[in-house]
Amino acid sequence: MSENNPGQTYDPVTGLPVNQPAVQPAVETQTPAAAPAANPKKVRIGFIFLAIVPTVVLMTIQTIAQLPFMVLSIIKIYNEGMSIDITDTYGLAEYITRDFMMNYAEYAYIIYSVIGLIVFFIWYYKGFVKKNPKVKLGQIFGLRSILAVVGTVVGLVLFLNAAFVIVYQLAPKIIEDYNQLMEDAGIGVDTIMMIIYALLLGPILEELCYRGVTFGFLKKANVKPGIVIFISALLFGIMHMNLVQGVYATILGLLLGFLRYKYRSVILTITTHILFNIAGTFGEIGLEQMGITDNDGFTLILGGFALFVLVFVIVLVNNDKKAVNSSLEA
Repeated sequence: MSENNPGQTYDPVTGLPVNQPAVQPAVETQTPAAAPAANPKKVRIGFIFLAIVPTVVLMTIQTIAQLPFMVLSIIKIYNEGMSIDITDTYGLAEYITRDFMMNYAEYAYIIYSVIGLIVFFIWYYKGFVKKNPKVKLGQIFGLRSILAVVGTVVGLVLFLNAAFVIVYQLAPKIIEDYNQLMEDAGIGVDTIMMIIYALLLGPILEELCYRGVTFGFLKKANVKPGIVIFISALLFGIMHMNLVQGVYATILGLLLGFLRYKYRSVILTITTHILFNIAGTFGEIGLEQMGITDNDGFTLILGGFALFVLVFVIVLVNNDKKAVNSSLEA
């Protein structure tokens, strides 16, 4: 009789072994592999190049608007028999430009801005607004956003006044050349048409171009918001075609781009730009009448205060619940 297997179960009546179900081998469990991280959106270089196109279109419209009046200046020179050496190309161009600025510039600016507004409004609306949900005014304007607009305008005007004082002390010719350029260009001429252009039509057109179409192309390029803001501001500065105005236009463009990104709308940037031009025009006159601009020291103190105001604006906007990053357009 064989020995009982200690691992075997036996029937207590018959003493015969009872079959047991086979022991299932342990199944090794595996922890599922972590899902691969989503790939970041690929930068679309083509849209970065497309972002340059609005500037080219804007400058082309400006040239087309000016060209007929330039021709009138040339005809005037020959009809009046003015003694100008036509072989002196630079001198002739300078004279034609001066005559254009004195007699026709305001008409050219109005035509340029009207044509530009039509082109860029349609371009921006059809390309970047029509198919997207709209941002309501209540989502844009609130106490914080209004304070941000006022702070941006006041802070930047005071900061630029102080910057002009510093630059004039270091390189007076730069400021003198700039002032002469503005005078020759008719900027600051107090005719009704120039006021309408400088304070209303111009800012709206530039915002539709740079915080509208250009900004929209850059967003489609899938680059970081900071790059979108910087490139649109840089192109805005380059469009002004002179060093001084280009630098402060770029600074203005950075602040406007920041507001555009945070509040998702050109409505707020158009408002800010208009108020900035008004403050830069009439605010300067007010400061002169109060004698503030005659005191460089006080101007520099105000410039230092302006830096705190601009930092306050950035903090204020970053903490505004209305200021969110969204694909909504308005």
